[in-house]
Amino acid sequence: MDRVESEEFIPMEEYSKETIDNLLEFIKKEKNISQVASVLELSPFEILGLVHDLRDSGFNIIVKEYDDGFHLLNQGDQTNNEHSHYEFETDENNEFKFVAISDVRLGAKSQQLAILNDIYKKAKEQGIHNVIVCGNISAGLKPITDTDTNFIDDTQAQIDYIVNNYPRVEGINTYFISGKLDNTHLTKNKINIGQRIASQRSDMIYLGEDACDIDIDRIKMQVMSSKLSKTYTASYRTQQTIDAYRSEDKPDVLVYGGLLQMEKYNYRDVKCISTPSVCATDKEMKTKRYANTIGAWYVTLKAKENGKLDHITAIDSPYYVTNKKDYQGTNISSNMNKKTPDMDSASIQTALKTLKYVKNGMPIDTFMSKFHISYKELQGLLLIWESCNKKVDIVPDGKEMVFKKNYQRSVSMSKPSLDSLIENEILVVSDTHFGNIHNQLHLLNDLYEEAYKRGITTVLHVGDMTDGNYLERKESPRQQFLHGFDEQVGYVVDMYPEIDGMETFYILGSHDETHYKNGGATVSKWVDKNRKDMHYLGQDTGEFMLDKVKIVLDHPGGGSSQSVSYKPQKRIEILESHIKPKILLIGHYHKSYAFVYRNVQCIEVPALCAKTQFQQKQGLINSMGGYFLKIYSDKKGNIQYLEPEEVVYDHKDIWDEAGKDKRKVKKLEIKHGIY
Repeated sequence: MDRVESEEFIPMEEYSKETIDNLLEFIKKEKNISQVASVLELSPFEILGLVHDLRDSGFNIIVKEYDDGFHLLNQGDQTNNEHSHYEFETDENNEFKFVAISDVRLGAKSQQLAILNDIYKKAKEQGIHNVIVCGNISAGLKPITDTDTNFIDDTQAQIDYIVNNYPRVEGINTYFISGKLDNTHLTKNKINIGQRIASQRSDMIYLGEDACDIDIDRIKMQVMSSKLSKTYTASYRTQQTIDAYRSEDKPDVLVYGGLLQMEKYNYRDVKCISTPSVCATDKEMKTKRYANTIGAWYVTLKAKENGKLDHITAIDSPYYVTNKKDYQGTNISSNMNKKTPDMDSASIQTALKTLKYVKNGMPIDTFMSKFHISYKELQGLLLIWESCNKKVDIVPDGKEMVFKKNYQRSVSMSKPSLDSLIENEILVVSDTHFGNIHNQLHLLNDLYEEAYKRGITTVLHVGDMTDGNYLERKESPRQQFLHGFDEQVGYVVDMYPEIDGMETFYILGSHDETHYKNGGATVSKWVDKNRKDMHYLGQDTGEFMLDKVKIVLDHPGGGSSQSVSYKPQKRIEILESHIKPKILLIGHYHKSYAFVYRNVQCIEVPALCAKTQFQQKQGLINSMGGYFLKIYSDKKGNIQYLEPEEVVYDHKDIWDEAGKDKRKVKKLEIKHGIY
């Protein structure tokens, strides 16, 4: 069926309650409009007219356009259902791909429509058909005391602006929930802008207020926008949300918006992705000291044959530079707001037409003479132009007063495509604690074997290679199967995975350092000297350069914290701007967490050791695994995209000291492609 641009729709009152109920019931699962018309014995035009009226009455009926015409899906009455529900299907590869963003805030002076356009462009290049916006698609309505945040401060004007200016890309649908800012329209004007936008854009599908439950085959995903204020600790709100889930309510994937941050981690068996904003830092963020990360996640969910989640991969794409004048390159007709002078629309349009004749440096006398207006009338024109975001100043030039335009068209943003960048993949591991009865050499072997299969040649180890010897911990000997420097370092030399063509670069941590404190024995020199494939970078910290990408390995001291992001944030904040790395790898805490903070890609690297007696006593989390990092950088060493692929091991993967003899675990050794 062809698109209907302007059709005389038939009022809902002309249909029986039975017809309406049958329609709503039939399209609870997505149906082609031709199917619906056939079952209800109505024409497609009548169906669209009825759907139009039902949507106006509060029913969230999704209208999507495909090659075979319109499809309909009844999401229910959103005025009564706070939590909506939606279903997707995986593709022929059992995958579901989407882009995750948040806080677009169109209508705010901080909006970044150029960046948003580029995100959609990159989605198209990667064959992604779905974009999920986790709240705050609009700037919302500001208090009357705040007159400098938005350039559109009217509900209908924001709706019109979004409908007219939000990216429209063939083959891509935008699914969005409303957030705190969007809900200000509902609170103040009783208008659900999500429904209004979706009713005018078939490619924009409203999923409900604040949250939506999504089924992707048997994968359960929840999309949420934070109702609470942002906290200093980046992971606090998402951890708080996951902690509140009952076991039967936990989703497999949580996609969280409204926090202006970019993070990815696994917590209580929930894969959490916190979505960054697509707006620049504004006055409120500065006042409240909110860190604001701008960008997008490009996410792939892979399902098993039974439909349940196999794994999730996500590429982060941060934008480090914004355009302060982005909002001034918008369509003039969309920018009318409540600050516009009290004039009829024809007069305003006439005033805007006169702007076309204004040139930089033009004497104001020339302009006033041409249009037969007084200086007082010119002042009125200046006010109208400014209210429409076309500010023009009058400045002296010698003896004359001339015009100076104080606006510009938005500058397009464009990240390079993936295939035009330098691609590197490395393996990152940490905290192997060789000599402890809980060390898991077989898991380290597993990661190295996978790295070999992927053709990876560089591995970074972020400290605590050995368990060391803490003399003050009297229980320590009982927790070790190797004691002292000779046994533990000898085990590293003899048993650490060895693969032709693969090199391991390592730093030492606090456990390794105990050997030096106890007797001056240096793990660093001994391992480096006896293993040609292993290279020492430093005690506690070291730097590694990968095609001009600066990577810093960091093994701090001190205790852990309940929030996984708190300690890494503190580590990044002590870094001076001129020495900040592109990637910061942090060991020691036995936690797994990936996020972007102060333009640093930071990875908390998990351990390859099961929970020790010390951790059990202290009530500490212990994550086991490693990271495969796929890095896409330009010739200057700037990271344009990064894929932090976390490998997580759980209790079923552990070989405990009672079940296996640590001394008999085989060394992984591959020479010239032969195991």
